[in-house]
Amino acid sequence: MTTPRALLASLPALLIGAVGGAIFLYLRMPLAWMLGSMFLVAVVALAGGGKRLPLTVHARLRELMVAVIGVMLGSAFKPDMIDRAGEWLDLIILMLVYVPLTTTLCYWVFRKLGKLDPVTSYFSATPGGLQEMTMLGEHYGGDARSIIMTHAIRVFMVVMTVPVYFRFVENLNVPPMAPGVHLADMPLKEGLLLLGCGIIGWLVADKLRIPAARLVGPMLVSGAVHLAGFSSAQPPPELVAVAQVAMGAALGVRFVNTPLREVGRIARLAVAATALMLAVSVLMTIGFSRLNGLASEAVMLVLSPGGLAEMSLVALALGVEVAIVSSMHVFRIAVVVIAAPLAFRLLGLKRKT
Repeated sequence: MTTPRALLASLPALLIGAVGGAIFLYLRMPLAWMLGSMFLVAVVALAGGGKRLPLTVHARLRELMVAVIGVMLGSAFKPDMIDRAGEWLDLIILMLVYVPLTTTLCYWVFRKLGKLDPVTSYFSATPGGLQEMTMLGEHYGGDARSIIMTHAIRVFMVVMTVPVYFRFVENLNVPPMAPGVHLADMPLKEGLLLLGCGIIGWLVADKLRIPAARLVGPMLVSGAVHLAGFSSAQPPPELVAVAQVAMGAALGVRFVNTPLREVGRIARLAVAATALMLAVSVLMTIGFSRLNGLASEAVMLVLSPGGLAEMSLVALALGVEVAIVSSMHVFRIAVVVIAAPLAFRLLGLKRKT
């Protein structure tokens, strides 16, 4: 399929996704463009819209948008992370305990209680990002729709509990989008550098056969560039919004022809798994903040199983250790994206039982 035809075929899903993103932005929901796009496209798909409209997002368009997300994740790395690395050692150790602990507990929920296959259970249980875990799970033969749903519900639950608590109890308003330099105002040098991170990261990771190369490659190269202090720029918010709409729509179209009965079954499991994650986060926050002396709000945001953007925005609104919160979530995502496939192969999990 040629690029113009691919874009034309993807247009209905992208337009529906843009409407969903705009609605969520109006409602001031965190990660509005992606979650809103995914939600509305999924609703239309579940309602049978895929039978009347060609609800699809072309694979090449999706890959390009994934690279943008990867560059955005890498841009969260800052040079002061190196200077403060010693101070954050305890949090790193805590995160290295949190990730396998919650993965094990949630795997038990999906595998033993939900009777899902091992691959789907594993990548549904890992506390990584929605796109990342869906891509990895699909790569290894898992049920992408179930993985999407479990992580989407996890993000929604965390967004509707932790930020809402701070919003209403602490009387703080959490913005729906991260601030950034607009496309028209971005210096050409910075724009070309970010573009280079995406292209070089993609090509090198693809050549090395790194899993989820379109995401991991740009993230690692962008992270190295930002850590070294060569750039402090982030992808323009307009481009990130477009990428999130496309990614959300690409995830939402996977619900075409999905029985509603299956949705209810997976949703119950996802709610139970997310409740377990939050319970572990609360217990570890209570214990660690008393021992370390770090503000409990910061520890809770670090351990909350939401996304990098959401938790960083809440930290920004609270004025609580933004660098620590964002860096630890970047660390969590990087650990899960890199370690999850390795642990998967070591455990010898397979799609069929």
